[in-house]
Amino acid sequence: MFAQTRLTSAFSVLTAARSLRLRVAVLLLSASCCFSAQVCAGHPGEFKLADARSWRAEGSDYLNAQFSIDLSSGAEEAVQNGIPLVFELQVQVVETHTWWWDSVEIEFTERRLLQYHALSQSYQVKDLNSGTQGNYSRLDDALRAAGIIENLLLTDQALDKGPSYSLRIRGSLDVESLPTPVRLIAYVSSDWDMVSKWYKWPLVR
Repeated sequence: MFAQTRLTSAFSVLTAARSLRLRVAVLLLSASCCFSAQVCAGHPGEFKLADARSWRAEGSDYLNAQFSIDLSSGAEEAVQNGIPLVFELQVQVVETHTWWWDSVEIEFTERRLLQYHALSQSYQVKDLNSGTQGNYSRLDDALRAAGIIENLLLTDQALDKGPSYSLRIRGSLDVESLPTPVRLIAYVSSDWDMVSKWYKWPLVR
């Protein structure tokens, strides 16, 4: 009798746990569906290079660059709802070859986090590489800050003097860093496919 009571109690707890998990899953799915109506509609986003300059000083190569980031309607809606976005600015120094693929000699990835804080009504941009951050009252200003590369040290004396080298840079939205419900939407929506082409020019040494 006692054993049967314990078995019945355990079964009830298990059933309740399964029911709770099912309810949570349904709520998450419902939230995702409601949110997707907002984040999947509207104009697509764009990531492009607005300006760039590389130069050599005292035996080292440096880079300044400015990416123009135009959020899609879905991405902007996500930001306004407090969802953080992470942008990646990829920089490569490649050795150029005539008869085969270029080889990557040096590579950097600058990561910037953008998040809106409703309490202060400001947009925060954090450099995930250095930890520095800034706050902006306008989204446009925050996006501009997120797309800046300033005085990035590319090379020193490590590269051979003989081969020819080129500089390549690209900007993108890091979809993998999005919260799971939004990431699932981003996988199937072209509005979230914010990746620029590779921009390339000779590195004069």
